[in-house]
Amino acid sequence: MFIKKDNPKVEYVIPPLKKQDLTLEELKKYNGKDDEHICFAIFGKILDVSRAPNFYGPGGPYGSLGGHDATRALGTMDPQNVKDTYDDISDLTEMEKETAKDWLDKLSMKYPTVGRLLANGEEPKDYGGEVSKIEF
Repeated sequence: MFIKKDNPKVEYVIPPLKKQDLTLEELKKYNGKDDEHICFAIFGKILDVSRAPNFYGPGGPYGSLGGHDATRALGTMDPQNVKDTYDDISDLTEMEKETAKDWLDKLSMKYPTVGRLLANGEEPKDYGGEVSKIEF
């Protein structure tokens, strides 16, 4: 006697990004629309949050963070508070900076670090083809 089993549903896993430093312009494509990866930066550290598209992807509650420097948005607890230009966060209060730092600490333990967000004139580091991973 043979029993037919349904094939288990196979979920697609987005492959990890190679480690790389990005300018803000380069980061913008990692918004979940222009690329399947979703990344954002906090205090210059770029995180790949692609495995949580329901939160950070288009239409998600934090979808506006994808492809941006999210430091201001997370510090002020306002996901819409992102800029399309380089964001000088010196005007944030100490409490807002601490809130953003807390987010960075939590998210860094869950999501791979891709690299650094480069300011104008900064040179990218050569990671030698290393794949992004969670860094403690």
